[in-house]
Amino acid sequence: MPAAELIFQRTIDLPPVIVWDALVDPDLLAGWLGEVRMLPAAHADETDTEVLAFELRWPGSGAGQSTTATVSEIEAPRRLRVDTDNRGRIEFILGSIPGGFRGSSTELELRVDSGIEPAFATAVRGEWQTSLDRLERLLHGHPVDWAKVASHSDGTTGVGGTTARSVNSPG
Repeated sequence: MPAAELIFQRTIDLPPVIVWDALVDPDLLAGWLGEVRMLPAAHADETDTEVLAFELRWPGSGAGQSTTATVSEIEAPRRLRVDTDNRGRIEFILGSIPGGFRGSSTELELRVDSGIEPAFATAVRGEWQTSLDRLERLLHGHPVDWAKVASHSDGTTGVGGTTARSVNSPG
């Protein structure tokens, strides 16, 4: 059976440069995605290009369970592709559209090529929907309190002024 690719689209009522910062700044990533630790820079084979990598501990992960992620493509503030050792390829594409609080909003597309079997796609889709809800809350000044999440629900409803849909799933 072929692996599932998940595609999500959101309109966020802030300009792409603000959304971009939440995708690339380790402190901001920790406010919506999970615990982040930057890894020492490596150099790509036969080039002097620095390879950016980080370790991410997802919510609910046990001790020693983390994901190593390497930035494989970056085009600020429009495109970020990250390859992981256990969660597949994650790609964020940002576009600017009129509107929003500052005259510009962001059309965000997230593509997750996780290599999972379609039977598990619903659970992974739900995890990413929750993460995108958390991203929106962070962008509106409400980072995740991970200690609170560990003890009970953090209320993962969306933030006013935003719309969301998963392109390849109902709802």
